[in-house]
Parts: sequence; C-alpha cells; structure tokens
Amino acid sequence: MKETILKNKLLLQFILFSVVSGMGMGVAQMALTLYAVKLGATASQIGLIGGVQGIGLLVTVLPIGFLVDYVGPRKVFLFGTVISAIIYLFFPFARSSNSLIIAVAFLSLFTAFRFIPMTSVFLEFVKKVGSGKAGWQRGSHSFGLVFLGPLFGASLSKYWGFEITFYIISALILLLVFGVTAIFPENAHSESVSLGERLSHFKEFFKDRNLIEASGAEALALATFSCFNAFIVVIAIRVFHFTPPIASLFVSIEGLIFIVTLFTLGRILEKLGEHRFYLGSIAIVVSGLSLISCFLNPSFIVAGTILIGIGLGMFNLVNVTRVANANAEKGKTAAVFSLFTMLGVVIGPVIGGFAGELFGTWSVFLVFIPMYLAFGVMLHLRKDHSPQCDAV
Repeated sequence: MKETILKNKLLLQFILFSVVSGMGMGVAQMALTLYAVKLGATASQIGLIGGVQGIGLLVTVLPIGFLVDYVGPRKVFLFGTVISAIIYLFFPFARSSNSLIIAVAFLSLFTAFRFIPMTSVFLEFVKKVGSGKAGWQRGSHSFGLVFLGPLFGASLSKYWGFEITFYIISALILLLVFGVTAIFPENAHSESVSLGERLSHFKEFFKDRNLIEASGAEALALATFSCFNAFIVVIAIRVFHFTPPIASLFVSIEGLIFIVTLFTLGRILEKLGEHRFYLGSIAIVVSGLSLISCFLNPSFIVAGTILIGIGLGMFNLVNVTRVANANAEKGKTAAVFSLFTMLGVVIGPVIGGFAGELFGTWSVFLVFIPMYLAFGVMLHLRKDHSPQCDAV
C-alpha cells in the first residue's frame, strides 16, 4: 500500500513537472515566432529558427546521454536549467533576425541537458510501474507544449511585450529547479565505471535490437506526426478551401486525440500485449493516412485526422514501454531514443514534400503507408521468435 502511494505521488510530480516544462517550451516557441515576425524575418529565417533548434538537439543528445549515466541526471538537469534560463534573459537584446537565429542556435546546445535527464528518469519509472502509465509523461508535456504554451505565449507577447515574456520564460524554466529533488536521483547508477569504459561499450549498446527497433519505430511515428502538422493545413486550404482558422483546427484535433490516447489506452496495452497492440496501432494509422489522402469529401479528412491521433498515440505507448524495458543504462537509452525521434521530426516533412513534388499532393501521406506495412509484416513474421513483442 505504501509503495503504491509513493508511486502515485511520484507520477503526479512527473505530470506537474512535465506540464510546466512543456508550457515553458510552448510559450518560448510562440514568443520566438512572433518576435521574429516583429523583427521582419523572412519565411526562410523563420524556418531556420525551428531548424537550428532541431540541429542543436541532434548534435548533443548522445554526449548528454553519456553524461547523465556518468554524473547522474540531477546535476545535468540543474546545469541545463540554469544556463537556459540565463540565456533567455538575453533574448530581448537580439535586434535583428540573424542575431535571433544565432541566439536560438546557442540555446539549442543546452536543450538536451534538460530533455535527456527527464526522459531517462521517466523510462526508469515506466520500467517499475508498467506500460499503463507509459504515455503520461509525453501526454502531460504535450499538453503544456501544444495547448497551454501557445495560448499564454500569444497573450503575454501581446499584452506584456516580448521583453517581459522572455523574462517569464526564464522564470518558468527556473521553476523546475524546485522539483529536481523529488524527480531526479542524486547520483549516477554506477559511478565506478569510467567514462572511457562507457565509450568503449557504445557499439555493443547499438546491438540491443529491442531498443533500436523501438527507437526506429518512434522515428517513423514522429516523421508522420511532423509531416501531418506541416501539410494538413495546406491541404485543407488548397484542396477543400477551408479558411485558415478552420484548417488549423486539424492540427489541434490531432494533438488532442494523441494526448487523450496516451492517458487512456495504457491499460489496454497491458491487457492485449505489445504484439497485438502494435499491429492494431499500425492498422489505425494506415487507415487514417488512407482517408486523408482521399480528396473525395471533407469528412474523410476529419475521420483520418482522428484515426492518426489515436494510432500514433498507441504506437508511442508501445515504443516507450519497449525502450523502458531495454537492458541498458537509461541515460544512453534516452539519448538514442531522442536521437531517432529528432531524426523523424526533421525528415518527415522532407519525405512528404518530395513525394508531393514527384507524385502529386495526394501522395504526401500515402508515402508513409508502405513503411508501416513493412514494420507490421516484420512483427508478424517474428511473432513466434520474439517474446518482447508478445507480452508486456
């Protein structure tokens, strides 16, 4: 009974921590975009602001993963939190689009210092409590990032100005310091292992099929997710002639369905097992992608959006559960998982864009279907040989 209470308390702390963290990032993203517009940034410069953030994460996630396992997640998170909060205080001094891009690029080098420790600790938590809660951290973080953050970011920028907004973002980040002792263990799990030894064993780490396969699957899911967000509004406006405000609702609907799925379907995953849940999520995603690629009726795009939100949420639940159960140090586990995730975010719109250019708009989402089917066939053929995919 006492153990259950402690787990529930820690879960609530994770949720609050993730909401605040996601909210800070959401406020920052909205404020940065609006500030770039105020500075007269071109479309390519606005795109660069988002791009350099992803590049910064890609080049730092693996080193930070090693660092988490070597010195412990708490010290890494505290360092990244304090440095990020300080950097945001200097953003109001960026008086041109190029200087803003440089500031964002510099900030992105420290994002992983916060993101990787949080992911590594939650993976350890999921391993203890089971897959029923596997989506709660991503769901709560997404709630702050997708809904609360943009809402407050737009309001703060409008009524308080950008200088005050960046100061508030800095304060939100520093607020996370008060939850550090509750969330993060103080020390690394095995301090007796030297950093050199950890580096020498890195090749063996990539031989963990369960980890690499789940990370690759998550990359596919995030590629689909980012491609959907990049093109669904354009298609809704150009093909079905929706107004921009109505078209943008598809992104919000898909995000909301995704979050609800993460919070509600974990128990079903425990009952069905990973294999059947995987195949079910693939079937739902493929159905959704097929529907939004049929330009026959607006109702198809609505139904497809809902199915994609459900399917990708289910897909994420299985991937997080498998990664959490991987027999490897959680710092490097979180780093590899995040690396694949970021690769998916970056290449997803690129894949959809090239498909649209070569074969027409209808193929933007269809191009992902063969990838899901291939993954599903691989799971089915290996059913009798991989216990990881048969049960949680």
